[in-house]
Amino acid sequence: MLSLTCWGSPSATKHALLIHGLTSSSGCWFRVAQALADEGYFVTAPDLLGHGTAPRSVDCSLAALAAALHPLFDARCPPFSIIVGHSLGAVVALALLPILPTTHITPVILLDPPLLPPDQTPAHRQSIQRMEKSCAVVIEEVTAKIPTVEEFMCANPRWSREDAVWKVLGAQLCDPAAIEAIFRQNHPWSFEHLLKTVPSTVHLSIIAGDPAMCPSFFVDTAKAFPHIRTSIIEGATHSIHREFPQAVVAAVLAAVSAAGEPPSKL
Repeated sequence: MLSLTCWGSPSATKHALLIHGLTSSSGCWFRVAQALADEGYFVTAPDLLGHGTAPRSVDCSLAALAAALHPLFDARCPPFSIIVGHSLGAVVALALLPILPTTHITPVILLDPPLLPPDQTPAHRQSIQRMEKSCAVVIEEVTAKIPTVEEFMCANPRWSREDAVWKVLGAQLCDPAAIEAIFRQNHPWSFEHLLKTVPSTVHLSIIAGDPAMCPSFFVDTAKAFPHIRTSIIEGATHSIHREFPQAVVAAVLAAVSAAGEPPSKL
């Protein structure tokens, strides 16, 4: 059973799918989603397995996370005009590309995706070490002591109070076993191969945080794929949609415009 948060009118002709990242929930998109609803979109944001009020699962592989969202792509449902994924949600979006319609262009935007090449270069090993450290921190947050709203706001001065509240709520609703399983079952977190099989009917863009603000996992990897448009938001950390929601909305509108008219209901 899907757990969804929606904004806008279901009768809208434009549909957006927003996929959240690790230890968050669908509500974290509230600023981007409401702005898109104001632009005439019906916005759907699911909770990933083990997050929010979504089902719990012992299988937290990337394939399982993506398969849980397959009902959203049923032929009886209106096709999405745009798909946006953040962090883990960006990787899930990549795993969904093979089931997208081939009758029209679908723009897909990945926000700071944690992509790593499958080799054992020093840079790769350093990235793996960062991932393992992040894993330990994240698991501690959802099992031991979740930071307070005030602590999140202090650490992230660009966040609104609502952003911090949703982050705390997302952490509280997480299944700690699922979070651990996501890291363990998807080790070593190397998804570069998914960039090699992007369908011609998908226009893929990657928007990254500022490397000076946070470690970047994608920049060098994505440069090897000229069909992928990449950009960096100066001053942004990993939480681009919380810090620069207007930039995400502008990117969505530009991507849909470049792809042409939104697809009609199948």
